[in-house]
Amino acid sequence: MRTLRSTAIHMSIATAGAALVVAVSATAAGAAMGPFSRPDTSVPDAHVIAVRVTAWPGGSPVEAERPAAGGRYVENVEWVPDPHGRRLAVYPTDHGRYQAPAGEWEAAWAEVTALEPDADHPHMRDQFRCHVDFARIAEPDKPSWNLEMWRDDVGYFPTVMAGCNP
Repeated sequence: MRTLRSTAIHMSIATAGAALVVAVSATAAGAAMGPFSRPDTSVPDAHVIAVRVTAWPGGSPVEAERPAAGGRYVENVEWVPDPHGRRLAVYPTDHGRYQAPAGEWEAAWAEVTALEPDADHPHMRDQFRCHVDFARIAEPDKPSWNLEMWRDDVGYFPTVMAGCNP
Protein backbone atom coordinates (compact mmCIF):
# COMPACT_ATOMS: atom_id res chain seq x y z
CA MET A 1 0.00 0.00 0.00
CA ARG A 2 3.00 2.32 0.12
CA THR A 3 2.56 3.09 -3.56
CA LEU A 4 -1.04 4.23 -3.12
CA ARG A 5 -0.18 6.42 -0.14
CA SER A 6 2.65 8.14 -1.96
CA THR A 7 0.67 8.74 -5.13
CA ALA A 8 -2.39 10.89 -5.77
CA ILE A 9 -4.95 9.10 -7.93
CA HIS A 10 -7.26 11.21 -10.07
CA MET A 11 -10.42 9.86 -11.64
CA SER A 12 -12.91 11.37 -14.03
CA ILE A 13 -16.08 9.65 -15.15
CA ALA A 14 -18.07 10.41 -18.28
CA THR A 15 -20.72 8.64 -20.26
CA ALA A 16 -20.68 8.09 -23.99
CA GLY A 17 -23.89 6.45 -25.14
CA ALA A 18 -24.12 3.11 -23.37
CA ALA A 19 -20.47 3.18 -22.30
CA LEU A 20 -19.07 4.46 -19.06
CA VAL A 21 -15.55 5.83 -19.50
CA VAL A 22 -13.29 6.16 -16.48
CA ALA A 23 -9.99 8.01 -16.86
CA VAL A 24 -7.42 7.37 -14.15
CA SER A 25 -4.11 9.16 -13.82
CA ALA A 26 -1.52 9.27 -11.08
CA THR A 27 0.58 12.15 -9.82
CA ALA A 28 3.71 11.48 -7.77
CA ALA A 29 3.86 12.71 -4.20
CA GLY A 30 5.06 16.29 -3.97
CA ALA A 31 3.69 17.22 -7.40
CA ALA A 32 1.49 20.29 -7.75
CA MET A 33 -1.95 19.68 -6.36
CA GLY A 34 -5.09 21.77 -5.85
CA PRO A 35 -7.91 23.23 -7.91
CA PHE A 36 -5.59 24.82 -10.49
CA SER A 37 -3.43 21.75 -11.14
CA ARG A 38 -5.68 19.14 -12.71
CA PRO A 39 -4.25 15.87 -13.99
CA ASP A 40 -3.82 15.61 -17.74
CA THR A 41 -5.43 12.31 -18.70
CA SER A 42 -3.85 12.48 -22.14
CA VAL A 43 -0.36 11.83 -20.76
CA PRO A 44 1.13 8.38 -21.43
CA ASP A 45 0.92 7.20 -17.80
CA ALA A 46 -2.83 7.86 -17.60
CA HIS A 47 -5.05 4.80 -17.87
CA VAL A 48 -8.46 4.95 -19.53
CA ILE A 49 -10.88 2.17 -18.89
CA ALA A 50 -14.06 1.85 -20.97
CA VAL A 51 -16.87 -0.20 -19.51
CA ARG A 52 -19.93 -1.05 -21.58
CA VAL A 53 -23.13 -0.83 -19.55
CA THR A 54 -25.78 -3.30 -20.67
CA ALA A 55 -28.84 -4.97 -19.27
CA TRP A 56 -28.46 -8.50 -17.95
CA PRO A 57 -31.66 -10.29 -18.91
CA GLY A 58 -32.47 -13.23 -16.70
CA GLY A 59 -29.71 -12.61 -14.18
CA SER A 60 -27.50 -10.22 -12.31
CA PRO A 61 -24.22 -8.75 -13.58
CA VAL A 62 -22.42 -11.06 -11.16
CA GLU A 63 -23.90 -14.13 -12.84
CA ALA A 64 -23.31 -12.74 -16.34
CA GLU A 65 -19.64 -11.91 -15.60
CA ARG A 66 -18.76 -15.29 -14.07
CA PRO A 67 -15.65 -16.68 -15.80
CA ALA A 68 -15.39 -20.12 -17.36
CA ALA A 69 -14.19 -23.17 -15.42
CA GLY A 70 -10.90 -22.58 -13.63
CA GLY A 71 -11.78 -18.95 -13.08
CA ARG A 72 -12.63 -18.92 -9.38
CA TYR A 73 -11.47 -15.75 -7.67
CA VAL A 74 -11.31 -16.72 -3.99
CA GLU A 75 -9.65 -19.79 -2.49
CA ASN A 76 -11.00 -19.21 1.02
CA VAL A 77 -11.70 -16.60 3.69
CA GLU A 78 -11.22 -16.61 7.44
CA TRP A 79 -11.76 -14.27 10.35
CA VAL A 80 -8.46 -13.56 12.08
CA PRO A 81 -7.79 -11.90 15.45
CA ASP A 82 -7.20 -8.16 15.40
CA PRO A 83 -6.92 -5.86 18.43
CA HIS A 84 -9.27 -3.35 16.76
CA GLY A 85 -12.10 -5.75 15.89
CA ARG A 86 -13.00 -8.30 13.24
CA ARG A 87 -10.68 -8.75 10.24
CA LEU A 88 -11.49 -10.99 7.30
CA ALA A 89 -8.51 -12.46 5.45
CA VAL A 90 -9.43 -13.13 1.81
CA TYR A 91 -7.11 -15.56 0.05
CA PRO A 92 -7.45 -15.05 -3.72
CA THR A 93 -6.77 -17.76 -6.26
CA ASP A 94 -4.02 -17.20 -8.83
CA HIS A 95 -6.77 -16.32 -11.29
CA GLY A 96 -8.23 -13.72 -8.91
CA ARG A 97 -4.82 -12.32 -8.06
CA TYR A 98 -3.11 -12.23 -11.47
CA GLN A 99 -5.46 -12.89 -14.39
CA ALA A 100 -8.99 -11.73 -13.63
CA PRO A 101 -9.87 -8.29 -15.02
CA ALA A 102 -10.59 -5.73 -12.30
CA GLY A 103 -14.04 -5.29 -13.85
CA GLU A 104 -14.98 -8.72 -12.50
CA TRP A 105 -14.68 -7.56 -8.87
CA GLU A 106 -18.44 -7.99 -8.29
CA ALA A 107 -18.27 -11.69 -9.18
CA ALA A 108 -15.28 -12.05 -6.86
CA TRP A 109 -17.15 -10.24 -4.07
CA ALA A 110 -20.07 -12.63 -4.58
CA GLU A 111 -17.67 -15.49 -3.87
CA VAL A 112 -16.48 -13.78 -0.68
CA THR A 113 -20.01 -13.23 0.62
CA ALA A 114 -21.03 -16.78 -0.33
CA LEU A 115 -18.14 -18.06 1.81
CA GLU A 116 -18.75 -15.54 4.62
CA PRO A 117 -22.17 -13.82 4.58
CA ASP A 118 -21.24 -11.69 7.65
CA ALA A 119 -18.78 -9.80 5.42
CA ASP A 120 -21.55 -8.31 3.28
CA HIS A 121 -21.28 -4.66 4.34
CA PRO A 122 -20.67 -1.65 2.06
CA HIS A 123 -17.37 -0.69 3.70
CA MET A 124 -16.07 -4.27 3.48
CA ARG A 125 -17.09 -4.38 -0.19
CA ASP A 126 -15.27 -1.07 -0.81
CA GLN A 127 -12.08 -2.38 0.83
CA PHE A 128 -12.29 -5.55 -1.27
CA ARG A 129 -12.85 -3.63 -4.51
CA CYS A 130 -9.88 -1.39 -3.67
CA HIS A 131 -7.71 -4.49 -3.23
CA VAL A 132 -8.85 -5.84 -6.61
CA ASP A 133 -8.37 -2.49 -8.37
CA PHE A 134 -5.09 -1.39 -6.79
CA ALA A 135 -3.56 -3.47 -3.99
CA ARG A 136 -3.11 -6.61 -6.06
CA ILE A 137 -0.99 -4.52 -8.45
CA ALA A 138 0.98 -2.73 -5.71
CA GLU A 139 1.58 -5.95 -3.72
CA PRO A 140 0.82 -8.86 -6.07
CA ASP A 141 2.19 -11.57 -3.77
CA LYS A 142 0.58 -10.43 -0.52
CA PRO A 143 -0.80 -13.67 0.96
CA SER A 144 -4.23 -12.31 1.84
CA TRP A 145 -6.33 -9.23 1.30
CA ASN A 146 -7.40 -8.07 4.74
CA LEU A 147 -10.79 -6.44 5.17
CA GLU A 148 -11.47 -4.84 8.53
CA MET A 149 -15.01 -4.73 9.85
CA TRP A 150 -14.07 -1.87 12.22
CA ARG A 151 -13.02 0.53 9.43
CA ASP A 152 -15.25 3.53 8.74
CA ASP A 153 -17.79 3.37 5.91
CA VAL A 154 -16.57 6.36 3.87
CA GLY A 155 -17.42 5.20 0.33
CA TYR A 156 -15.26 3.73 -2.41
CA PHE A 157 -13.19 6.73 -3.56
CA PRO A 158 -12.19 7.84 -0.04
CA THR A 159 -11.28 4.19 0.64
CA VAL A 160 -8.97 4.24 -2.39
CA MET A 161 -7.42 7.54 -1.33
CA ALA A 162 -6.71 6.00 2.09
CA GLY A 163 -4.78 3.10 0.53
CA CYS A 164 -7.75 0.72 0.99
CA ASN A 165 -7.65 1.33 4.78
CA PRO A 166 -9.84 4.34 5.66
